[in-house]
Amino acid sequence: MDLKHYPRRHYEIDQFTQPHCTELKGSKFYFVMDDGRDFELNFTGEDTLEWNWAGEKPKKARYQCLKGDDTTYMVDYELEEFINTFNRVNHFFIIDLEQRLVTRAICTIGDNPKFPYLVRNEYTFGAIDMEGMELPFKRHSFTTDLLGTRVEWHWNTSMITRHMYYTSHFYRITFPGAETLINRDDSNMFMRLPSTDEVAQYIKIKDKMYLFSLTEELMERAFHKDNPPYRSNDMKFLQNYDRMYHVGRTFGNILDPKTNKVVPCHILFGAFGNPVVLPESFENAPNPYTT
Repeated sequence: MDLKHYPRRHYEIDQFTQPHCTELKGSKFYFVMDDGRDFELNFTGEDTLEWNWAGEKPKKARYQCLKGDDTTYMVDYELEEFINTFNRVNHFFIIDLEQRLVTRAICTIGDNPKFPYLVRNEYTFGAIDMEGMELPFKRHSFTTDLLGTRVEWHWNTSMITRHMYYTSHFYRITFPGAETLINRDDSNMFMRLPSTDEVAQYIKIKDKMYLFSLTEELMERAFHKDNPPYRSNDMKFLQNYDRMYHVGRTFGNILDPKTNKVVPCHILFGAFGNPVVLPESFENAPNPYTT
C-alpha cells in the first residue's frame, strides 16, 4: 500500500504520532518545584495515574505520554472533576530523567470572562527528588536559543507547515508556496487576521531539545463572535533537533462542523522536520500585534 493511501485517523496532524508510551507504569515521582508547591505523580497503570499536591490526598486521572528521546517524557492529563464541564483543567509535564528535572504547566479554560475559550498557561520548573541523591540546582528555563530558527514540519503525507521562531513571545507560520499569507486577504477567515503571528513560549530542556508552546489566542480574540472553526487551542511541541522530530498535544476546543457546536479538542500529534529558507518579505514583515 502506498503511504499516501494509508488510512488516516480523524485529525490530520496525528498521522505520524508515536504510540502512547507505557514505560512509566509503576514509577513514582516527587517533584520539588520552584514555586514551593511540590507535586507527586504515581503511574498506576499503562494509562492511569494518581496525582496530588504534596501533603494532599491523591486523585486519579487517565494520562497520555510520548517520548522526546530515550529519557525525556511528555505527560499530560485532564482533571477528571472538570472533564465534562466548560472550565477544563490540564496538567502537563516534561519529565527529564537524564538531568532529574521537570517542567510543569497548569492549563485552564474558562477563567477569562470576555474570552472564555482562551487557554491560560502557568509554568513552573523543578527537580526530581530521588533517594540518596542530591537535588540538582540546574533547571529547565525560558530561552532565546531558538530565535532565528526556521523549520518545515511534515505532519502527514500531504500536510506541511513552516514555522519561524522570531521573537521571545511570538512565532509565525506559513505553508509551501504560500509565504505571502503574512499579508491580509479577506477571502479566507485565517487571512482576515492582520498576520499569521501567534503567542508562543520557548523553554530549553537540554542541548538540542526544546519545549515550544503556542496558544491560538489572537484568532480567538479576533473572531470569537463569529464562532470560528478553530477556537483557542494550546499546542505544546517537545522538539528534538538532534533527530529532527517533535511530539506534542493539543488542549482546547474546536467547532464540530456536523453539529455546529464547540467540542473539546485534546489529542496527541507528531511530525518530522527539516530546515527551510523563507522569503525575506515573510521573515521581515512587521508584527501588527506589537508596537
